[in-house]
Amino acid sequence: MIEKRNIPMATLLLGGAALVLFAAEKLRPLRRQTQDEPSRTFRNAAMGALSLTTVSMLEKPVLARLTRLVEERRLGIAQQLPVPALARDALAFLLLDYGIYVWHVLTHKLPALWRLHLVHHVDLDLDTTTALRFHFVDMAVSVPWRALQVALAGASPRAVQAWQTFFFLSVLFHHSNLRLPEQLERRLAWLLTTPRMHGIHHSAARGETNSNWSSGISWWDRLHRTFRLDVPQQRIAIGVPGYRDPNELRLGPSLALPFGRQRSAWDAPMVIRAD
Repeated sequence: MIEKRNIPMATLLLGGAALVLFAAEKLRPLRRQTQDEPSRTFRNAAMGALSLTTVSMLEKPVLARLTRLVEERRLGIAQQLPVPALARDALAFLLLDYGIYVWHVLTHKLPALWRLHLVHHVDLDLDTTTALRFHFVDMAVSVPWRALQVALAGASPRAVQAWQTFFFLSVLFHHSNLRLPEQLERRLAWLLTTPRMHGIHHSAARGETNSNWSSGISWWDRLHRTFRLDVPQQRIAIGVPGYRDPNELRLGPSLALPFGRQRSAWDAPMVIRAD
């Protein structure tokens, strides 16, 4: 007899949110798309499938054991506080989110990590499918960092599950090409990373890319003075100057990109911004 397995509620939530955002951004696009569809969507989805498989195989079992150990032995910052478990979980949630801000900065600043993260940034458009376009090795090398985050923050299984659900929803949202009313988005940006914020981060102008590193809560950019919301989306050319050939964005070249000879992503002629 075949055993029935229920689909986790978090998986249903993420899948539903992805479909809603994917449909909404087609109805209310923030930026003009430049690449051919549906080939781009299929390509990004294939890369996303590889990345999610890597996370499932490597990160989930590590964090499942580690979070139990953290809670049982009261390890990490949050677990040291003489406060209710809910308060400890809330602090761990914030520390995990700040840790992702730091990791994101490192993926741009350290050449070895940038080789991998570049695969995400070379996409010439930005939408919900870009949220899936991460190299699977990029996901693999982030596992030790995630484990360090959990151990230092003192994150319980509850805190990690809550933060992971929030984080993946946030990644889908701020990568989306959804045009929200500008005043509403400016208010949201006091708390959350928004599509206009992240559009600036994906700009081919390096000074703009070096901003808006937050991936969930936007406070960290304000704290480090890296917050920007002053660039009109119509002026932004998505991508990096050194990789503008659409043929290089195909699945095979994208997977091979980190392991071949690298050319500078930024020492290239100025990219003409979108109309």
